[in-house]
Amino acid sequence: MGDERAMWLGTAIAVVASLLLVTLAAALESSINGPGTRTVAAPVLWAVGGGAGLALGAMVASWISRRTWPGVFAALVGALPYLALVVAGYNSSDLRAEDQIVGSLLVVVVPGVLVAIVLAWLTAMVARAVGGRRRTGPEPAAG
Repeated sequence: MGDERAMWLGTAIAVVASLLLVTLAAALESSINGPGTRTVAAPVLWAVGGGAGLALGAMVASWISRRTWPGVFAALVGALPYLALVVAGYNSSDLRAEDQIVGSLLVVVVPGVLVAIVLAWLTAMVARAVGGRRRTGPEPAAG
């Protein structure tokens, strides 16, 4: 599989997994915190869920391509709908819209993206070590 296909596959996984896992984390908030207690804030749970989805997509793209940049691309593109979901989900009337966007970006999304980028780099290094270098020439003709 080429770098481009690996990059778009990882991006699709990052988008879908981050949205699903952040939704799952929001749904599990009452189970994790318990009634009447708030041990873990909701944005922290969203950060863990969405960051795990971004990391999954970045690692898949880097493993398949054995390069870091497809994983970085998958994490960055996957962060955009994730940020939109977090801003829409948090939707506090106490804050102005720009404060919500910047706060959600800095507190929730950026740490997940940075972790996903580091994991993409590590995954590319491990994939190269385990599988050797990828052939860049044309596929051999069958027959």
